[in-house]
Amino acid sequence: MNSEVLEYLKGQHVCVIAVEMMDGSPHAATVHFANTDEPVFVFETEKGYRKTEPLFGKETSRASMVVGSNEGDMKTLQLDGVAQLLKDDALKEFYLVKFPEKKGKLDNPKVVMFTFKPAWWRFTDWT
Repeated sequence: MNSEVLEYLKGQHVCVIAVEMMDGSPHAATVHFANTDEPVFVFETEKGYRKTEPLFGKETSRASMVVGSNEGDMKTLQLDGVAQLLKDDALKEFYLVKFPEKKGKLDNPKVVMFTFKPAWWRFTDWT
């Protein structure tokens, strides 16, 4: 991912991610995210939410993600790839650097973390 996109992501905290459910239907949710430069996106949620069902039901789920800032900014990042449960605990640190106030929340047994690895992306800047 190029430096312009990585710089844009530094200023963003929220995205919409859609995962493919077990029956093939999509489920979209708004979530906080952090990312590495590779990029790998990291999320936290609770086990009871629908977006976790396919992550526990199969190893990976096809997913799409959109990061868009305020309407006046006119920039958007669209991505397609794969979501899965967090397998590398080192990635938690990327999340906690961006959201240090959530450190205690990650100790809750109901909380689950997952990742999204894009296979395709497009960044649009209409300004």
